[in-house]
Amino acid sequence: MGDGKLELIEKLLAKAESTTPEEAEALTEHAERLMLKYGIDQAQVDERRRRQGQAPEEIVQEQILFTGTYARDFRELGTGIALALGAVHPLHADRGAGSILYLVGHVSDVAQVRRLTASLEVQAKVAMRAWWAEHRERYHACTESERRRARSGFLRGFAAGAVGRLVEARRAVWEHVGDGTALVLASRRDRVDAAVDRIRTRRGRARGSADGSAFVHGHRSGRQAHTGEGAVTQRRGADDE
Repeated sequence: MGDGKLELIEKLLAKAESTTPEEAEALTEHAERLMLKYGIDQAQVDERRRRQGQAPEEIVQEQILFTGTYARDFRELGTGIALALGAVHPLHADRGAGSILYLVGHVSDVAQVRRLTASLEVQAKVAMRAWWAEHRERYHACTESERRRARSGFLRGFAAGAVGRLVEARRAVWEHVGDGTALVLASRRDRVDAAVDRIRTRRGRARGSADGSAFVHGHRSGRQAHTGEGAVTQRRGADDE
């Protein structure tokens, strides 16, 4: 069933990249709901493996390199997607070649973030070109820097809208999740956070940068604020007492 779900997600996103904005939104929203449900399925399967003494799904660190004028805008899109899906921890870096988004999470979750980020990046570019063709005359007296800033603003607005929709979809899916499944998902995220703690601590010591643990906990707090997970945290606290 998992493979069929993944195949359908791929088809939906591929079609969304080459259709009208209205249809693309509906197709992407459908794919996102499937991604969220697939993530829950994978978490439950992995938890069963752990209880049976089998090797759990690997936690990996992968990166996406964004280049070009709007590299940071697309990096922020990927960051928002990772936070909204809730299972992958994003980290940032700027390099001479572009802007890098690091994704730390279980293999299947990282793959979903990469897949959705790539699709929405294509859709954002198509939407921006269409918008610019219609509104460019409004900016005819502006400098090229101001025109770039306007296009960047469109991309950031696109990202905010797409991520907001994904957060809403996640809340809707989680309404039907029982306490047991919520705890499994929270435990899965805790393992990722622990892996990020180790990564940040090693890097912090090597580079003499800001406290790695504080950075990670700030990210964790921000993720909870953006994805409405207070109910899960409260349930965990009640169960722990």
